[in-house]
Amino acid sequence: MTTRPVRLLLIEDSERDAAHVLLSLRRGGWEPDVRRVETREEMAAALSDGAWDAIVSDYALPNFSAPAALAILRESGLDIPFIVVTGAIGEDTAVRLMKSGVSDYLVKNRMSRLNVALEREIGQARERRAKRRAESLFRAVLRASPHPAAIVDRMTGLVIEASNSLAREGAAAFARGKPFTELVAFSLPDRIEQLIARGTGKAMYTVYYADGVGRVANVRAYPVDHEGGSYAYVVMEDVTEQHYLKAAFDAIPDAVLVIGADQRLLYGNRAAEELFGELFFGMEITPLLARPALEPQWWLRRTTRFDEQRIVVRGEPHAAASVVFRFAGEPEASTILTLRNIAEEEELQHLATHDALTGAYNVRHFGEMFARHREESGALALLDLDHFKRINDERGHAAGDAALITFSNLIRHHLRDADLFARLGGDEFAIIFRGLSLGAATEILDAIFTRLARASISVSCGVTSLFPSDTIESVRARADTALYEAKRAGRGRWVSG
Repeated sequence: MTTRPVRLLLIEDSERDAAHVLLSLRRGGWEPDVRRVETREEMAAALSDGAWDAIVSDYALPNFSAPAALAILRESGLDIPFIVVTGAIGEDTAVRLMKSGVSDYLVKNRMSRLNVALEREIGQARERRAKRRAESLFRAVLRASPHPAAIVDRMTGLVIEASNSLAREGAAAFARGKPFTELVAFSLPDRIEQLIARGTGKAMYTVYYADGVGRVANVRAYPVDHEGGSYAYVVMEDVTEQHYLKAAFDAIPDAVLVIGADQRLLYGNRAAEELFGELFFGMEITPLLARPALEPQWWLRRTTRFDEQRIVVRGEPHAAASVVFRFAGEPEASTILTLRNIAEEEELQHLATHDALTGAYNVRHFGEMFARHREESGALALLDLDHFKRINDERGHAAGDAALITFSNLIRHHLRDADLFARLGGDEFAIIFRGLSLGAATEILDAIFTRLARASISVSCGVTSLFPSDTIESVRARADTALYEAKRAGRGRWVSG
């Protein structure tokens, strides 16, 4: 038979009865390590000398007794099973023993129950010690919590246990037995009391006061059911700095995206959510920002300089700019991307550079861009609508405006993106064929005049080469001379000069 060691403190004055106890233990499979005592002093010394698995005591000794021994055990604060072995005792005495805290009592002529009682009580004592260790560990972890936290009775709202960070003066005992909303000065205590009563949920961005200063916390409650009681584990996460930082970012009218080195979203402000829709931490940013007309990952800075990039989102143009930075401890850089809506700016710019009626560039923009086009040479054409005054006089200004718009649209259809088409005033227009020879320019004019003829629009045109040495006056003078030659020749044609 496998033997089990047991350290036993035996309170017994009879050698024969002590031997009887030991024999019963060995027969039950125990290997007892026994220390026998007979007096109060011997028992107190034995308790201070070592750890005991159980105490077995005779009920009455000449100078000692089981009740007196039990009182000493209680004073020591030790949790050791206490079993009384006695002769025949009355029922009232047995009841008093059990009520006083005795684990069990046995009659000496029925010692076979000793082994069962000992095994049961030692096992229960181990469970109690394990539970106390777990509870002690829980309290230690709770008290060490960096976030203010507490276990609160849901029925009474009183704090059962709290972290040191919750206690105002560093003593966790300060928090016990008080309402949670007395320990923390919330601006809306009813909101927290309702949260505790529910036992679960969260109260986001709750304002509370510490040392007279308003702070912000996310308060969360988790349900805890323990030994028939219902509690709430309440945790306060101070988010004051994050709250005000988020509020500041949300107040920025431009969309702000913080993009990690892995090209996943770390943060998007309110303007970004209004622009792109729902955003969430860790989402891939490429499907959000990629555009066929732009290079892959255009938002990344490949040099120290990053010029603003124009991107259209939901039909609105935006100017995008990026800042590169590195989070502490990360080897690769992240990106802060801002997108500024420039629809109004572009509209104002368009109004400042374009003719409101025809959409062609205006004379001011023509003058500003002339020098740039002149450097690449090319050709300049001046065009007048024939008999335009007659159209206005006979058919009205609306008909004249319609003729100008139709004419402008037909012209633009044949021009390249590099060419400059401008309305100089009234029915006078100019085209700079950037970088083209005079012969190449006249080929385009042939196509334009063919199209105008089909639309029954008569135009006279003078075209001349544009040289880097030209001034705007000199080249216009040559083109004007050719234009008047076209009119003298019968209108509805172009003449080079």
